[in-house]
Amino acid sequence: MNPPPRADLVQAVAKARDRAKELLKVLEGQGHPETARSSALYLALVSVQKQLTKEAPHAHVIAELKQLVSLCEGRLAAIRPEVEEALRIAGVGAS
Repeated sequence: MNPPPRADLVQAVAKARDRAKELLKVLEGQGHPETARSSALYLALVSVQKQLTKEAPHAHVIAELKQLVSLCEGRLAAIRPEVEEALRIAGVGAS
């Protein structure tokens, strides 16, 4: 049986998810061209959070977080620190 996920990691991903949702609402309201990427980032963070509530962070979850850092460009760069913090808590860098 896997150990329970670290609460601080779950919380960091939730914070990134919340920021992504806020930005998505703003971009949707503006009809901004980055709305689709923002939506993809938000949905991916929701997925990661659900995975973390069910299991300890495995390599696939960490790999997904690393991929999400690469989505954090342009207007989405505001969310990058939260995603990088989740990686730091998971014990890896965003490289």
